[in-house]
Amino acid sequence: MILNGKVKMLEKTIYYPKDLPEQSAKQQEEVLRAHKAVVDQKIYSAIFKWVPTEYYNFSLSQRAEILGSHSTFQLCKSMLMENKSFDASLSDSNYSQFYLVILQYETSINNKKLKSEIRALRPVKKRLDPSKFDFRLANEADNARLTGYSHNAVTPFGLLEDVPIVFSKGITDNSNMTPFVWMGGGHIHCKIGIAVKDFIKAKSPFVMDVTDPR
Repeated sequence: MILNGKVKMLEKTIYYPKDLPEQSAKQQEEVLRAHKAVVDQKIYSAIFKWVPTEYYNFSLSQRAEILGSHSTFQLCKSMLMENKSFDASLSDSNYSQFYLVILQYETSINNKKLKSEIRALRPVKKRLDPSKFDFRLANEADNARLTGYSHNAVTPFGLLEDVPIVFSKGITDNSNMTPFVWMGGGHIHCKIGIAVKDFIKAKSPFVMDVTDPR
């Protein structure tokens, strides 16, 4: 127990910026969990970067500059979506109550597209009735329970429970964008940068057309 405590203290000392305000034990656990998940999966293209505390007051172009991105379309977020019409008796690998959607800040989720894409995962003759789908943003309690992260800190790495991941096709299809994206890193001021191909290899997400330009 003593050794474990010393290891955790060393992790915090090495990983946390010295000028970061004092963090709660929960905040420390969250970001270290995300970091460990990426390291354990040996994602060598991954970069962790701490951003200024006023980061979310900046425009997308200013955020991109801070992260060293070539395009604002490289800036992504993770949104936990819930199927409010979910029927547990029909649950399988292609029909879940919750999905974690990775999309660009320059886009927004189209619930009709998400419904159509998820429904199409089953063969035509076995597709569920459209009434079995109604996607909405999950509430804070479910987000905390399933992801283990707070608002603006959600990342697909180190989730507390296994949640299917949907990766927006708008990311993979954007030929004008360097195939490298930034997303939440387990802390509101920490971001993870990762090559698109490495993310897909590591997380095996559903790559789907689920967004519209803003």
